Amino acid sequence: MNNKIIVIVGPTAVGKTHVSVELAKKLNTEIISADSMQIYKGMDIGTAKVSNKETQGIIHHMIDLINPDENFSVSDFKNDAENIINNMLLNNNIPVIVGGSGLYINSLIYDLDFGNAKSNSQLRDYYTYYYEEHGEDTLYEKLKKIDPESAEKIHKKNVKRVIRALEVHDITGKKFSELNTDIRKQSNKYECILIGLSLDRKILYDRINQRVDKMIEDGLIDEVKTLIDKGYDKNLVSMQAIGYKEIIEYLEGNTTLEDAVNILKRNTRRFAKRQYTWFFKDNNVKWFQVEDVNEIDLTLEKIYEYLKTKI
Repeated sequence: MNNKIIVIVGPTAVGKTHVSVELAKKLNTEIISADSMQIYKGMDIGTAKVSNKETQGIIHHMIDLINPDENFSVSDFKNDAENIINNMLLNNNIPVIVGGSGLYINSLIYDLDFGNAKSNSQLRDYYTYYYEEHGEDTLYEKLKKIDPESAEKIHKKNVKRVIRALEVHDITGKKFSELNTDIRKQSNKYECILIGLSLDRKILYDRINQRVDKMIEDGLIDEVKTLIDKGYDKNLVSMQAIGYKEIIEYLEGNTTLEDAVNILKRNTRRFAKRQYTWFFKDNNVKWFQVEDVNEIDLTLEKIYEYLKTKI
């Protein structure tokens, strides 16, 4: 059985949605979203969730799975996504996986073995979102305080390892450095074709700023109001996501709308930078520079030519 999967990665606003849809149309296949925020129902504008028009009839999986107050771990994503992948492969379809959530992507690419220590998905998700919101430096400082020995051995850019060390400490009360653990191993379950999209940083940041303005225009504030009116607490992991926590601050009167929007733009730019950092360290990614976002089909042609040598 064919075990090839195509994975498209890159920062927010780089054009992954358009590329993935056009690719799925050409291959007559379906798309699996690897976005940790698009799993939530009712959180559409702030997550830049793919619209019905944008899908162009292509089936998208792993979107609108749970309510904002429900739990969904990386392990849950891996299990559900692999079931979809395996069913597609049985039908001789090549799955197209697209997203910017590094842990979701890596859960499909790597076999992660951290020994026999217990696991807690809620803790792991908490630290995952803490990293996505605050960055690797702040996360790493947490580890240095509780387990300096592990911090000396684990590079701060190995975010998955840092998160696991924090999780183990919270569960067992013991330092990660005291346990016998194994590093991640390359998975041989799938033959993964990793495609990365990059864009000049200034152009990308301009696109992010424009996207945020469009979100406000499209009704992001009303979307957040609706979620609050439904009783979703502002401290939920989902409601602390970029695009929601900033608007909540405005709605609570803690800041002006102008300041909230500027902070949202800044936080999104910082998030895009962290996404770049995460994916650039994976040497298996074949990168394609988007020279002109208005002529992204030129990039698509280059991707098509590359895939001819792989599938």
